[in-house]
Amino acid sequence: MKILIISQYFPPEIGAAATRWSEYSNILQEMGHEVTVLCEIPNYPTGIITEGYSKYRTAYEKLDSGVHLVRVPVWASSRESTAQRLGFFITFMFSAMRKALFMSRYDVTIVSSPPLFVGMIAVALKLFRKSSRIILDIRDLWPESAIVLGEISSPLVLNIGRWMERIVYKSADAYFFAVPGFKEYFKREFPEHYVKPHFPLMNGISHQFIELMNSHQDAELSEKFTVLYSGNIGLAQDLEMVLNAAKQLENEAIHFQIIGDGASKTELVEYARKLEINNVEFIGSIPRIQLINYIQKAHICLVPLIKNDLFLNAIPSKMLEYMAGNKPVVVSIKGEAEVFMKDSSGGICVEPGDANALVEAILFYFENPQKVKLDGESGANYVKQNFIKETLMQNAFQYAIEENS
Repeated sequence: MKILIISQYFPPEIGAAATRWSEYSNILQEMGHEVTVLCEIPNYPTGIITEGYSKYRTAYEKLDSGVHLVRVPVWASSRESTAQRLGFFITFMFSAMRKALFMSRYDVTIVSSPPLFVGMIAVALKLFRKSSRIILDIRDLWPESAIVLGEISSPLVLNIGRWMERIVYKSADAYFFAVPGFKEYFKREFPEHYVKPHFPLMNGISHQFIELMNSHQDAELSEKFTVLYSGNIGLAQDLEMVLNAAKQLENEAIHFQIIGDGASKTELVEYARKLEINNVEFIGSIPRIQLINYIQKAHICLVPLIKNDLFLNAIPSKMLEYMAGNKPVVVSIKGEAEVFMKDSSGGICVEPGDANALVEAILFYFENPQKVKLDGESGANYVKQNFIKETLMQNAFQYAIEENS
């Protein structure tokens, strides 16, 4: 079967969206399908185009797995202003739409959203290339998430976002939900689309990722007790709370590492300076293989999000990856993530925004090294038994195709 995947982000870009369809595209190729990914010229999250790529020309590549890449130009920027963010999304939408409409026909097109502007490509394909089945991969609810993060304040922009949401969901023949709880939103807000085939496709872990983790198992733990956060430094991640906790722990032999980049990094570094703390190390974006080495050297890992009902359904992919590396996770998210942590016995869930509770959880592991080992092993066993990407994709894709036939 010929499959087109449209995802704005793709490696060497970092983040959950890029990782999600990098691994799932390889898995689909391994399943015997012919896979092409339509994505942007790499620039995220720095806004600087990766060396070797032109900002004006489409790039064509073929990965070792056999997956073909088509990278289209985009307005790369720091995305600090609303205008920059909209320009970033809209230029990819038009660039990818133009390319998709003139590519060869595909049996199935998987469109990953947000941003919903990517979903608008599905609308165009539905209108002009009706032979292709459209599966909409919903990683987050937009514009809800943008409202919560303060990215949308204009009533006009909000109304446009709601309109886009309606027509994008209407264009799909089936849905993948990155978070199972999204089905409740659909059932309540879009009952006419809830009846379409929908299947959970979570951000699990692949056999390849497990192999990479295993190849770094010999890495010795850092001399100091190390608390690690890696990923996007944005509006949703409550990293100021992490810095407040670090300030309280600066007299302990505990070291914090924050790895990554994002729209809020400058402000976060400035906040660390104001606190005058000396136990936090900021590290820029690094290749995945290097990040795995940092994870293996850490003692525990953090998954913080701001307090909002929007995240009650959130199960961040980094949580699963940390656990796959035998690391206990301290999660400041309520809802499904809290249930997940209880079922897995792989860490501790604390109240979002509560730096004191985070301090207590960190000190618990700092003072109980045996518990670090036990919870790390429990979490690893749980995700390996229940969240293998190859199995998740096999089930989800087969269901979506059969139900849609």
